[in-house]
Amino acid sequence: MIASLVIGITNVVRRLRNAWRRLLRRRVDYVRIRLAGGLPEFAAPLPWWRKRLLGGQAGLSLSGLRRQLQRIGDDPQAQGIVLEINGFAAGWATMQSLRDELHSFRERGKRVVALVYTLDNAGFYVACAADQILAPPTAMFSVLGFHTEVQYLRDALARIGVEAEVEAVSPYKAAYERFIRSEMTPENRAQTERLLDGRYSTLVESIASARGLPPERVRALIDQAPLRAAEACEAGLLDALLYDDELIAHLQQGEREPVVQEWPEAQKALRLPMLRRFRKLVGVVAIEGTIVQGGSQRLPVPLPLLGQQQAGSDSVAQAIRAAERNKRLAAVVLYINSPGGDAFASDLIWREIVRLQKQKPVVAVMGDVAASGGYYIAAPTARIIAQPGTITGSIGVISLRPNLSGLLAKADIHTTTLSRGANSGLLASSQPLSESQRAAWRRMLLATYTEFKDRVKSGRQIDEDALEPIAGGRVWSGADARDLRLVDGLGGLPAGVRAAQELAKLPLDERAPLVMLRGGPSSLPPQPFPADSLAALLAAVEVGLKPRIWAILPWQERA
Repeated sequence: MIASLVIGITNVVRRLRNAWRRLLRRRVDYVRIRLAGGLPEFAAPLPWWRKRLLGGQAGLSLSGLRRQLQRIGDDPQAQGIVLEINGFAAGWATMQSLRDELHSFRERGKRVVALVYTLDNAGFYVACAADQILAPPTAMFSVLGFHTEVQYLRDALARIGVEAEVEAVSPYKAAYERFIRSEMTPENRAQTERLLDGRYSTLVESIASARGLPPERVRALIDQAPLRAAEACEAGLLDALLYDDELIAHLQQGEREPVVQEWPEAQKALRLPMLRRFRKLVGVVAIEGTIVQGGSQRLPVPLPLLGQQQAGSDSVAQAIRAAERNKRLAAVVLYINSPGGDAFASDLIWREIVRLQKQKPVVAVMGDVAASGGYYIAAPTARIIAQPGTITGSIGVISLRPNLSGLLAKADIHTTTLSRGANSGLLASSQPLSESQRAAWRRMLLATYTEFKDRVKSGRQIDEDALEPIAGGRVWSGADARDLRLVDGLGGLPAGVRAAQELAKLPLDERAPLVMLRGGPSSLPPQPFPADSLAALLAAVEVGLKPRIWAILPWQERA
């Protein structure tokens, strides 16, 4: 009753404010939105010291941009947006989700004009979802296709007396092959080329469809790139060449000059939406970064194999248990953007999801990558949604153990070893594994792999004969994974929310607010002040060097 009264009073105030804005003839024709750098699905919460001492604000996120497009789309006066793209560098699935939002925005009768400064793969792929693509006359069309490199370190490590001992369930689980080989395995080459072929075909088809060109012509233009902007415009890849100060004149239709504003100013002129009451809602738990034990954190610099963002099992468990206790939540969406990580930490998170699934329907939405440990934690959910370009699968485990005996010998460091127990030196890096130790390590690895497959078989209802040919560390695109029954449908977060609403028998409403759940500050210390960042970095390095079993992807996602 009280909530309904508050909503009613708020809506009366908003109607008065909307009338006042019309009376003052406040208007905005185009809202300027700048894309630069990455575009996370959710803006990371700022540390307290940045908020209070520096007055920092969270950057643009895909969820935030989605809300902005809804506001602009609701206002009958607004004509559309100007999407300025300069140094945009998001993952492939993120770009597909962004393109979905731009297409939906255009379907509402609004225009999208892309002003692109960096005409590379990412910038141009997103721009192809616009009505018009503009660029400065001196820009370069640099859609060059895809190129990947892997540096193999076995011989370089041997020069300094270091040897890596790697155990993997199959050659497809290639996360650490660079440490033990001089070139790529045929299996890893085959799956990498398959993924590159899929990406390249998607890029070509998207450009061809948007620009009305035959795919063969698009491939030829990519092979000729880089091209001057004038050449790209003449080839039909661009609509016009102009500088920023010429944009207003280009957008003008008739005698009235259009009003183009940034979001902070534009929202003061846009119509305020009316509030509605929702008895039950959908909660969202974001699991982003390398999966580790303990608390989630963001390292000051990225580390090889560990990355920069880390999803701690303790923090994720807190968020999931908060979702379980929250009586207003009828369903939960897990947003997973993780290459995997510690297999044991992944299993701890899996257990929390299984518990939650017994109480409320849980839907997994995959971001740019949800593979290995990232797939492990998605397996028990009621439904899995991924974009066609999501990297997923990699059902398998691997271990890396450094052998520093050669390095110690080169440095004239002599080690005396005292031990009790045949495998007591299993985790020591000062000597190679004995045959009994190697057999013990292999047994542990295969047992973990069996558990991983059991989680997938029970969660996805796939039998062993069907699972093994698509497991063993094999990596798949989201489109392939759907065909293989590893995911249920294609789309981004909105598709996952709709699935959660459907499973919870809630009205399908894309405007319903989402409840974000994170690890609670009461049981986890706040993010450290920058002076303590070095300690966190050193602790992460120490964790990364310890021999353990990993469920992790062979590479990092790049556009």
